[in-house]
Amino acid sequence: MGAERVSAVLGGPVPDSVARWFGWCDGVAVVPGQTQDQVNVIPGYSPVSLEEGVRLRSAYTGDEVLGEHWVPLLGSAGGDLYAAVWSPGKEAVVAGVLVGEPTEIEFPTVEQMVAVFNDCFDSGAFSVDGQGMLTMSPDLYDQAYDRVVGAR
Repeated sequence: MGAERVSAVLGGPVPDSVARWFGWCDGVAVVPGQTQDQVNVIPGYSPVSLEEGVRLRSAYTGDEVLGEHWVPLLGSAGGDLYAAVWSPGKEAVVAGVLVGEPTEIEFPTVEQMVAVFNDCFDSGAFSVDGQGMLTMSPDLYDQAYDRVVGAR
C-alpha cells in the first residue's frame, strides 16, 4: 500500500513512517478458529489494518494526547493500542493507549518503537512460552527500551 492510499483513507497527508508502516503491514488475515494470541507480533498486540484503524478512532474521540491526527498501529483484544500520532507536516510519535489509564507518548518515532521490539526479541525480553504464546519480561523490556530510546 502506498502513501497516497494511506493519505486518502486517513483524509490528509501522513508522515512517511505511517505510510511505510501500512505498506509493510496492513493488519492480519483472519481465519476460522484463530485466536488473538496466534496473531500477536509482540506480546498482547497484533497489527491493525488501516481500515480497522479508521473504525477504531471513533472509540477514542476526545483523547487529548491522540488529538486529530492519529491512527492505531497495533491493538490488543482488550482495546489497548499503540498509535501513531502527528501534527501536520511533522513525523509521528507513538502513543500507548491503555484502557482506563491516561494515554502517554511511549516512543519518539515509529522506527524507535520497532527497534525496541526487535531488541526485545534479540535480548529475550519477548519470548515464547511452553504453550507457544509470546510473553514478556518487564525488566528486560525496560533494559531494551533504555538501550534504544534512552532512560525514561
